Amino acid sequence: MNESAPPLRPLIIDGVDAPGGLEPLEVTSPRDDRVLARMASADAADVDRAVTAAHRALAGWSATPPLERADLIRRYALALDDIAGDVAAAVADEVGKPLAEAQAEVARAFEVAHHFAGEAARIWSHHLPADSIVTGSTVRPEPVGVVAAITPWNFPVALVMWKLAPALAAGCTVVVKPAQEAPLAAWMLVDAARTAGLPPGVVNIVTGDGPSIGEALATHPRVAKVAFTGSRRVAETIASWAAPRLKHLSLELGGHGALVVLDDADLDVAVDVAAVQGYVNTGQACYAVNRVLLTPRTHDAFMERFRERFAQIPAGVMTTDRGRDRHVAFLEDARAHGATVEGGQITDGRFVHPALVTGAGPGSRIADDEPFTPIVAIMELPDRAAQVAEANRPDFGLVNYLCGTDHRAVMETAARLRSGTVAVNGWRVVVPHAPYGGWRGSGLGTELGRPGLRAFLRYQHLRVLG
Repeated sequence: MNESAPPLRPLIIDGVDAPGGLEPLEVTSPRDDRVLARMASADAADVDRAVTAAHRALAGWSATPPLERADLIRRYALALDDIAGDVAAAVADEVGKPLAEAQAEVARAFEVAHHFAGEAARIWSHHLPADSIVTGSTVRPEPVGVVAAITPWNFPVALVMWKLAPALAAGCTVVVKPAQEAPLAAWMLVDAARTAGLPPGVVNIVTGDGPSIGEALATHPRVAKVAFTGSRRVAETIASWAAPRLKHLSLELGGHGALVVLDDADLDVAVDVAAVQGYVNTGQACYAVNRVLLTPRTHDAFMERFRERFAQIPAGVMTTDRGRDRHVAFLEDARAHGATVEGGQITDGRFVHPALVTGAGPGSRIADDEPFTPIVAIMELPDRAAQVAEANRPDFGLVNYLCGTDHRAVMETAARLRSGTVAVNGWRVVVPHAPYGGWRGSGLGTELGRPGLRAFLRYQHLRVLG
């Protein structure tokens, strides 16, 4: 081994380090190919050990009184706060996003940990008495069991914490499987769980090859739930493994976000939403604005403002080679369908410039498929009804955006958009206390908020008749 190579980050199983049964994985920076970390690679036996450890820890963790469990999770959240700077630096390195964006991701993810520490203390049983205080119906929440949390590389901290924090609050134990492209920050989260004093086996991590570990987790008889964020194609495969075994599933998948700009919208706000969410994380976000839907009354004024903003947006790094290839393919397809492309070039083989596409319509990839690259398509529609129809046309329903000043028109339009989230006159989508989930082809189930906690619970009805 090269003496300058970084030390091996082991698997964490049952609170202790484990070497992994396969050759270690090197994690490199997409900015400069620098080796950032060497991660242990799990084989099927390692996965079985991790799940077995989580199953063994389940009885004690689920029986921990809610107030005590909340205190332990709060202690974990405070430990995360202490390492926030190091975690953000790891995210910036392994994903290639600007440090400020990485810091924002980490800060908001750790808000989720604190939020669900509080939620853990508010898991109640409910009793409806009958003829006497001892008879009637009591409904008791119970954790679903061992959870496999399978997460992608684009938000490697947030998308772990969205699963881990509510699962812990519910009394579940967890095996984390981060993306092989960006496992370092996720490993740091799990390492912090054991140093913060969570019992051994409550949180485990297996790193390495995605498909083989994913299959081992999704088919393991002791995994009760698979919580996955990623592409629809992979989700369908995971569901094919899990569904015959009747496992619980949460699937947060891709989006094709539309920004509907009503005729009375504040165009400065609309431009801000389109620019920030269109090009966030170099377009590698499921909640990105992919289409801006304008009418003839707003088109020219919006475009004038947007082009000024567009010219100021710097190139960013795509985390994967296939992402750069996808960017090129989408722009070539747009041109082949008669659209005009501004920007979008790639420099030094790594830095992808934002692209603005006009004149694209249904049938082109940019109008129909999630690009997951920094491309925003501008589409002109005749009226609000056509804007809504276009927003709802592709088989996605994660996040849409809406700008307007007439409150009645805004609320009526928002109600017609078929997506789990509609952001109005702004761009911050996710908050810990509200649900986030996809409709239609964008997923199954919900994360965050009270619904996100209930996703890790099942209920027992005690019917006491005498």
